[in-house]
Parts: sequence; C-alpha cells; structure tokens
Amino acid sequence: MRMTRRVALRNVWLDEIDNRIVVTAVEPGESEESTETAEAAAGFGQRIASQRRNGLPFTVRFKIWQNGRSAAGMQERAELLEKVNAWAANGGELRVNYKPGRRLLVKLEHAPGEGSLWDWDKEFTIAFRAYEIPYWEDSTVTAAPAIGGSSASKSGTAEVLGSTKTQADVQIANTSGKEITWVTVTVDGNTMTFGGTGDSLGLAANETLVLDHVNGLFRARIRNAGGSYRSVMAKRTTGSANDLTMLPGSRTVSYSAQRACRMNVSWRSRYL
Repeated sequence: MRMTRRVALRNVWLDEIDNRIVVTAVEPGESEESTETAEAAAGFGQRIASQRRNGLPFTVRFKIWQNGRSAAGMQERAELLEKVNAWAANGGELRVNYKPGRRLLVKLEHAPGEGSLWDWDKEFTIAFRAYEIPYWEDSTVTAAPAIGGSSASKSGTAEVLGSTKTQADVQIANTSGKEITWVTVTVDGNTMTFGGTGDSLGLAANETLVLDHVNGLFRARIRNAGGSYRSVMAKRTTGSANDLTMLPGSRTVSYSAQRACRMNVSWRSRYL
C-alpha cells in the first residue's frame, strides 16, 4: 500500500512488493562520530587531532495488512515477510521519496524476525547502516568541464554542492602520442604524483590514468585503448596525499605531466 513515507532499495520500492505491505516509518538516525584530542601546548584547552564519521544508521518500520488469525493467514504473512527480507538482504542504494536526487549506500544490519504471526497488527523493523560512505550523496555524478588536451599542465574549477567533503574521481588521458613517465594531480590542495625518476608511470599514448573510488576506497589504475586496466598504486610517490577530496564551493583542480594530457574530474556532492 503506497503511503506518504516510501523507501526503495536498488530502485525497488518496498510498498510495491505487495499492496499489503505498509511502510509506517522511515527513520534516518544520528551519525556516529568520533573525535580524538590532544592537550594544547599553551597549558590549557585541547586541540582536535582527528575527527571521523563512522556510520549512519537508517531504520524502516512496516506492517503487513494480512489477517493472520488462521493457519492460511499466518502462512501468507510469513511468505510476505520473506519477500521483504529478500528485498533488504543485500542492501545497496537506498532512496526515500522526500529526498529526490539523493541516495544512501547501506548494508543490512538487522532483519525482522517473524515473532507472533498471529498478531496481524504487528510492526516489523529493518535496520540498515551506511558504512563505507556514511553520508547522503547525489544520485547522479557531476563533472567539471574537461581541461587541457594540448598542454602538459592546466588548472580548472569544480563547483561542488553539498554541505561536507566529498571524494573526487579523476581521469588523465595521454593525448601526446608518446609515453608519459610521470603525472601530478591536485584536487582542492590534495596532491598525488605517479612515477618519476627511476620508476616510470608508463602511461602510453592513448592510455588513461584513472583515479577513482569503489565503495569509498581509493584506487589508481591505467586503462589502455582496449579497455583493460592495470593497477599503478605502487607508482604513487612518497608524500602524496592519501585521497583526492573536495570541500563544497568553487574548488581548484589541476594537473602537470611530462607531456600533453586531458583532465576530467567528477564527483557526487555529499550532505550532512
């Protein structure tokens, strides 16, 4: 039964699985934060050493409007609950109807048990949690205009929405026609260099350096003209940033390389 509170996983709305499933509540929880501090050298106060968001819970409550006060009714309620648990089991991209254009990547923490299937008015609870990316983020990717193509260095601007830091994906295409031994990428002050003296990056003509993320984890690869990938994480130099992140606002992005390249930057804006 379609209500004003709706929730979808992997583009399947819970209330469309069966019209006897009624969503009674969708409850994004409070974020789970941790802060480490150290004593200030001045002899009073503290300074923040690190802050991180560790998770974001999300709860769904629902009822099954199928009278269970018969053997047949209890069987139908059990079958409907199995359908709901199958919908929830693998988690994935979660959306709600009142946050258009937003998503939350979740995993199932707690599936509802049957309890007393005789109780036809029973409310069930599903608990999800966003682990890798504990933020709501845009459902679609935003891309900045490509920069470069005929020069060995270039800078541009990325207009980032949202209310908190996000991760940037970068592609550096070798347009020079010759091999490139090193590339430096800077995103909002975070700099990474790949290759250098004695350890060539080996970015051949028409290949692309791809710096992206899977479930929030950074990876660095080269894609060849045939679409195959090889890792170049070992080519990242000492002193390079651990990740490429951007704060909301107008942020500077740039590259420099041994020879001409083209740079593309994309991201999903994130929200507290």
